[in-house]
Amino acid sequence: MIGRNLASRIVKLETRRARPDELLVVWRRPDGDVGEALRGVTFAKGDKVICAEWFEDGSPMPEPRRYGDRISKAMPPDEHEQLYRTIDRIAQRAEGECNKAGFACFPASNEECMKRMSDTDLIHVLLGVPT
Repeated sequence: MIGRNLASRIVKLETRRARPDELLVVWRRPDGDVGEALRGVTFAKGDKVICAEWFEDGSPMPEPRRYGDRISKAMPPDEHEQLYRTIDRIAQRAEGECNKAGFACFPASNEECMKRMSDTDLIHVLLGVPT
């Protein structure tokens, strides 16, 4: 009983601590299930969460990690390469398939709106999962 109460209080505290400029990166194998990759990962409703593909079979996937708005500079080079391989693959995916794969659908955006977005926001638009 005390354990459940403590867990629910922690979730409430985490929910109050908004992370608008942070992105939680969760890795999965290519064509792996997004829901399976997110199982056991802790995040609050409204957090920016992406699920990128890890193409390297011989190496273990990194643990989920939060990055600030300077994701390109903070992310290790091997993870950065995998992230952009995923983005290239997503760019080839038809827009109508987003729900089938478990991703949030691409929002309707014009070019001016996208120019004002941060790198983190743009990556979240492409690889974000509903939270």
